[in-house]
Amino acid sequence: MIVYTIALPKGGGGKTAAAAELVWALVQAGLRVLAIDLDQQGNLSARMGITPDTELAGTTAEVIDASVEISDAAEPAPSLPGAHILVGAHDLTALEQAPPADLVTSLRDMLPAVADRWDAVVIDTPPNVGGLTLAGLAAADHVVAPVQAATEAYDQVERLEATIAERIARRVRPGQRVAAFIPTMVDRRRLLDREVLTALEERFGDRVTPPIRQGVAVRDAYTAGMTVSAYDPRSAVAQDFRAAMDHLLTTTRGAARA
Repeated sequence: MIVYTIALPKGGGGKTAAAAELVWALVQAGLRVLAIDLDQQGNLSARMGITPDTELAGTTAEVIDASVEISDAAEPAPSLPGAHILVGAHDLTALEQAPPADLVTSLRDMLPAVADRWDAVVIDTPPNVGGLTLAGLAAADHVVAPVQAATEAYDQVERLEATIAERIARRVRPGQRVAAFIPTMVDRRRLLDREVLTALEERFGDRVTPPIRQGVAVRDAYTAGMTVSAYDPRSAVAQDFRAAMDHLLTTTRGAARA
């Protein structure tokens, strides 16, 4: 089992869309995929086709607090056959406010028990560096940071790296670092976008994937409860995502959890 965690302590930059596209790419590669939504807003769950009317056996919060087993709570993704989803819901807020003692290591310790059921896991984290994000980072084989082409998003890269170095890499998961950066919402006509893209490429080299441009297909796909690649596979944004995910999977191939 290989575990990808999508993280950046800033919202609105395409993080969840990238997580959904990674799930899609892994399914297309023939893998059995478990998506874990750690955000109480449940946006990844929505992109997987979960609606307020979906009957759930459990939520991500209930799995973390050991009320429900992962295998029981994992829902088949309605809009993405081949994937399952642990649904993010408002009970994650209560969990983080009164966390179990093992919150940070909870997913890291739980996932090996279901390695025979799923080949890959994609974890979407909240736009902060709280306990749930730390739990996602601790469980990851590969941390992936989608970075909007904006100064405020680029500035959060350093915060994410510092959090990993200080809270995760020292004791919880030695050697952890950001494995890949996905530039998002890029418009090459804008000087600032080109500057942010250049800064990422100069700083992180081949850890930076091809960029994702802006496009209405991202918003429309969310409304439809689908990934962009499933909703409008011919769109320019879907093509960008495929190039980015091909790069990501190529650079991380073969690094499965022992």
